[in-house]
Amino acid sequence: MDIIRYLKIVRDEEIARRYFVMNSFDGALTILGIIIAVYIAGEQKASLIIISSLGAAVAMAISGIWGAYAIERAERKKSMRELEMHLLTDLDETEIERKLNVTTILVALVDGLSPLLVSLIILSPYFFAQANLMPIEDAFYLSLALITLILFALGMFVGHVAKEDWVRSGINMLLAGCTVGAIVYVLELLRLL
Repeated sequence: MDIIRYLKIVRDEEIARRYFVMNSFDGALTILGIIIAVYIAGEQKASLIIISSLGAAVAMAISGIWGAYAIERAERKKSMRELEMHLLTDLDETEIERKLNVTTILVALVDGLSPLLVSLIILSPYFFAQANLMPIEDAFYLSLALITLILFALGMFVGHVAKEDWVRSGINMLLAGCTVGAIVYVLELLRLL
């Protein structure tokens, strides 16, 4: 199989689309929570934000890949065994099994790598701050702007898939980010963070 066929499989897989949006959303909100908590706590150090966020992003990636692979493999194997019962034939080592295996791996990679990719995009200003190419305060605001764009874009994509108002769907996703920010702020005010 070549890369074009792999990309077509991912594009055609509804579950990959769902995992991509859901886990990109999780990644964005997780990093948002970290950068706001660190900012409110007054510990604005690029290295602290990077290591905390990368730790969370790597954990989400491994969890996503491992968990999605296990459940997708089990579900797809179950479907293949049911198909074998109906066809009264063994499908091991057939094109059907090969596609099942490739699809399972690709879906697991989409699940795990989407929050990692989103996290790296959001953290990019902090890498510049760590290298003394940007003030830490600017990195904070630029990361917030990136989170806003990512959440809105994810919402627009969801609206497009559902054939609903893209803007309204984008705003709904942004509300989740505002909710995270408000909760972290209140927790810090109550000295619970």
